[in-house]
Amino acid sequence: MTSRPIEAALHVEPAIRWTRALASLRPDPEVEGWLTEPGLLTERVRRHCNGEFGLRVVDERLDVLTAADAAALGVADLSAFVREIELTCDGAPDVFAQTLVPAATLAAEPWLALLGKDALGPRLASLGGAVRDPLEFARLTPSDGLFARAASSLPSVPPALWARRARYRLATHCLVVQEVFLPGVLS
Repeated sequence: MTSRPIEAALHVEPAIRWTRALASLRPDPEVEGWLTEPGLLTERVRRHCNGEFGLRVVDERLDVLTAADAAALGVADLSAFVREIELTCDGAPDVFAQTLVPAATLAAEPWLALLGKDALGPRLASLGGAVRDPLEFARLTPSDGLFARAASSLPSVPPALWARRARYRLATHCLVVQEVFLPGVLS
């Protein structure tokens, strides 16, 4: 697990323009289908893959939330555990997912830092009490930090990437999952 130096926390990253009004972003119907998937995204990617499905842990670290991420989580403490994974097909990344877990949530739910190669979605579904807030959507550009993280393993950098995020509530605690759809899954 790595942690970002405190100097990095002083850098103010431009906020991603998330919206619940997906139509305003005008995605193609195929893209819209992925963005609005009501079931477990892991299972949809698994079904979509005609080869070997995989989950690769990209990074797990203690980090500092941006002000925008803290606002989305509704927390004042900027300390968080960040988990980044890729859902892959034949080793090629299809979806990049970033989970932001505030310190208070991690203290109450320490299993969130111990998932290893297990997918978060099925684990949340098995809890029974996890509540997903409405999805938000964005069209990421290279100036977005999340774009850079998601595109880091791609052979070529696309002009934009589609993403969705949701806040999950676990009793009195919460976490945010941001999923970025990479070109391989949308082709």
